[in-house]
Amino acid sequence: MVRDECGNGVDFRMRPEEGARKQIEIYKRMSGKERVRIAFEMWEMALAMTKASERAMHPELSNEEIERRARKRMMGGTA
Repeated sequence: MVRDECGNGVDFRMRPEEGARKQIEIYKRMSGKERVRIAFEMWEMALAMTKASERAMHPELSNEEIERRARKRMMGGTA
């Protein structure tokens, strides 16, 4: 078992359903502010990955167009 930054034990052999249940328990113990911070960080990470995907598919596009396309994809539209 490995300990995360909060001191929680993490068993990498657990099934995905167990992991999801434990993660929900951890989120419930967090303050609203902490949960919002995590959501924002996840959004930023997903946006960065989407931009990288757009850049790989369309290297000729400007940074502004990559940003526009990535944000459109993140909001459920197609680029």
